[in-house]
Amino acid sequence: MTARLNIGPFGESIEAIEKFGTNVYMNYLYGQTIEQLLEAERELDIAKKLESTESEIKMIEEKIMFLESIVSLATKNYQNSQDDVSATDKTK
Repeated sequence: MTARLNIGPFGESIEAIEKFGTNVYMNYLYGQTIEQLLEAERELDIAKKLESTESEIKMIEEKIMFLESIVSLATKNYQNSQDDVSATDKTK
């Protein structure tokens, strides 16, 4: 977020609304990534049952690893942002 001076009767409200909007959007993206991960895991199960080629299975496994990394990173970022909020609240 850009730093700006929120003053007046609605200063804190503006900040809260921006934070809420960001959280909603981030949760949406997080949910979409988890859905993609679950779909890739289903694809892998089907590929193994249909005895797909080794390269097809490897490609799906790499996709799963990539999506797991994104979910892990998003979780860490969320935890860090919560720690930052907690630290900011203590200084007020």
